Amino acid sequence: MAVGGLIDLGEMRHRPEEAAPESPRMPVRRRLAWALAGLTALAATLGPSTSAPAALVEATIPARLGDFPFAVGEQFYVVTSDRGERAGPRTITAYSLPAAQRLWQAPLPLSGALRGVGATAGQMLISTQPELLQQVESVSIREASGQIAWRRRALFEGVTPVRGHVLLWTSPDGTPTASTGNETLEAVDAVTGAVRWSYRVPKGGWLSYRYAGHAPTHVVTLLASGRVEVRDVEDGRVLAAGDLLPPRPPSVPAGYVQFAGELVLVRQESMVTAYGLDRLDRRWAAAIDLPTEYVMPDCGKTLCVVSQRGGVRALDPATGRQLWADPTRTYLSRAGDHLVAATPAHDGLADLAVLDPRTGRQREHLGAWALVGPPGPSGELVGMRTDLTTSRAWLARLDPRTGGARFFALVEAVSGDCEVHAGAVICRRLDATIGVWR
Repeated sequence: MAVGGLIDLGEMRHRPEEAAPESPRMPVRRRLAWALAGLTALAATLGPSTSAPAALVEATIPARLGDFPFAVGEQFYVVTSDRGERAGPRTITAYSLPAAQRLWQAPLPLSGALRGVGATAGQMLISTQPELLQQVESVSIREASGQIAWRRRALFEGVTPVRGHVLLWTSPDGTPTASTGNETLEAVDAVTGAVRWSYRVPKGGWLSYRYAGHAPTHVVTLLASGRVEVRDVEDGRVLAAGDLLPPRPPSVPAGYVQFAGELVLVRQESMVTAYGLDRLDRRWAAAIDLPTEYVMPDCGKTLCVVSQRGGVRALDPATGRQLWADPTRTYLSRAGDHLVAATPAHDGLADLAVLDPRTGRQREHLGAWALVGPPGPSGELVGMRTDLTTSRAWLARLDPRTGGARFFALVEAVSGDCEVHAGAVICRRLDATIGVWR
């Protein structure tokens, strides 16, 4: 979730009347929204006592248990559940941010759980699917009115970053399948639904998407012949192709492929060969076991490898040479020009630190936090600490340059599921409604 503007309420120096918890009794939740892979973070030792955040203007958005709330752009949406005894005709309601004023409500003739959401060109995109093997449907809704512009039996895959095309994965009956030869990847106009380009995926072909943030930039096809093709998502043209994999029967799934910066990483047993994304030119080979290790898609000037068994490594993306390894860390991620690592602590906590990308040495200690949303452009993080005995949550801006933190919000009666978006603090309350503070 995108992090919006924050309210600066001063350095943490003096003890407040309602101080933020320094020794929580139990972990809050299993969440780090920008991919902390299931670790939970609560308050640990903070250091100096903190200034009490100033009171914020508070509003409530109606919602019930089972409804799907989410923020896209400058608006917040609530899609009602179509399950349960109290379920009626499904609706979608839009609210402004940060004021939380109701803008409109409209029928939503789709069933099932949300599979994807996005926005572009004044349109909001939603995909739903009733059950795992049932038809997927996507709609384009006008953000200003809630009117449905078009509806398709297809899965929404993302919005291209330059032309704003909507990528849809389609099959003849709308059921999400793969490798049968009947699937098509289409790029359509967000407003009209007109097809801008399409690609019929050959039998045995598997697709992988390379993303920059939330936007897909390239689509890579792994063909049964062993050929690999890289396409530009804006026009569908093939940028590069090469025979990089051994042939396989069309019914056998393709091998592991991951993306890291401008590299395509292709698995070859317990090794990985790195190729340039736009030309598929071979760069290097290194010992990376993709079934048990994950390569972060964007880790700045290093290539970050995280093991499912614990431990992290940093490689030189130009040569594949290992720079350093740390068996005590469990996660690495980029925050602006900084490298942030997580270390497990007592009671399942995640202790965050800023590391030197080239040596792995600790530069700053951020403490234990639940991170709310991805980092800002400068690397600034938003952290949260929750006291389950009072259901209060403190939110702070974390500076990886200095290791400092500034509290900017205190919210109450929340479940711990919060985000900062479009200048507002948005949290699910204990009664399932949505609290908005600004």
